Amino acid sequence: MLANQTALTQIAQQSAERGSELFSSSFPGFQEAEQFYRSLSTGDPSTIARAIAPATQQITKQADAAKANILRTGPPGGEKNLALEMVDVNRGAQAGDLASNAYLNSFNALAQLAGQGVTQSIQSSGTGISGYGTSNQGYGELGQLQYQQQALRAQEKGNMFGGLESLVGAGAELGSAAILAG
Repeated sequence: MLANQTALTQIAQQSAERGSELFSSSFPGFQEAEQFYRSLSTGDPSTIARAIAPATQQITKQADAAKANILRTGPPGGEKNLALEMVDVNRGAQAGDLASNAYLNSFNALAQLAGQGVTQSIQSSGTGISGYGTSNQGYGELGQLQYQQQALRAQEKGNMFGGLESLVGAGAELGSAAILAG
């Protein structure tokens, strides 16, 4: 039983160490993400532009392809010019939405990052604490078993001594009877 409790204690210690290692290994990623979203949350236009640049480039490519299609297939005149202008308006609107969303969603992203770090720390601590609790419960059960064994031994000794007392008492009676008879 003691070997099991020792094993549980070791498992709890290993779990706590692994939880700490997990947090330590993921912490640099949290820091990098935090810096990224913190920089977006300042609202600095150049920072936001750098962050959304890959998506903005895709929007521009799509707009250029749409313009080329309009130029190839559109009817000549004002409708073609209007369609070309609408492509530029839509491109600007999509880029503006990206910039607004990058800024506005940065606060939510920061809150989620903070929650994830705390959650991981709590989970690893909880696992370790649970292991220690199980181990302590096992030690308590072991102590209870040892107490019960001692009580059983004392009872057995009492029964044995009670039996000896009966024998001694019977022997004394026989001795007394022999003396009186003799």
